[in-house]
Amino acid sequence: MARTYPGTVPIEIRPASADDEPIISQIRRETWLAAYAQIIDPEIIEQVTAPRDGASAGPRPDRTSLVAVASPGTALADPRVVVGYTFFGPERSVAAAASVGSAGSGPRPGGPPTVGPKPGALTPAGRAGATGEVYALYVAPAHWSTGAGRALTDAALDGLRATGYRRVVLWTLTENARARRFYARAGFAPDGATNILTALGDVEELRYARDL
Repeated sequence: MARTYPGTVPIEIRPASADDEPIISQIRRETWLAAYAQIIDPEIIEQVTAPRDGASAGPRPDRTSLVAVASPGTALADPRVVVGYTFFGPERSVAAAASVGSAGSGPRPGGPPTVGPKPGALTPAGRAGATGEVYALYVAPAHWSTGAGRALTDAALDGLRATGYRRVVLWTLTENARARRFYARAGFAPDGATNILTALGDVEELRYARDL
């Protein structure tokens, strides 16, 4: 069921569909180029975000996938355009999450987003349904500071809370100051965990957490 959130541009959050795959990939690429150009080697960004054959035919069953859509009645030329997305679900182990590499404009930039967690890849708290994770949260750079990111965050937290999770984590690059400020405003704080993403040139990421 779709829900509209207020902001500079009213944003509708709805479940993602297979038809959204091309725009999701485009937003992911645009966001990496805008957010990580001074953090990750451009050649790595090109490799990680390049279009791939055999892309996912639609949202995966192991996570919840939502998109942000500019609502009708806005001043945008195409008011129905998808401007962002988020993926979330049970908390993954650090090694497993690094290998599947869901990406976000904060949470864990990594490898191809079409590979799912392997059996046993979740943390004990994730398997128990106690701790959830925001795997990815992207908003197209042209729509930053419009309320789309906050709407996606609120929707992800609402979804995790409704499923029974009591805590949520996400990962963001240590050098991504913009994302860190954004998550702090949403009630997240570093919990002391760090990780080195060797496939991305040994960049460091921090884990942020909050109660639900």
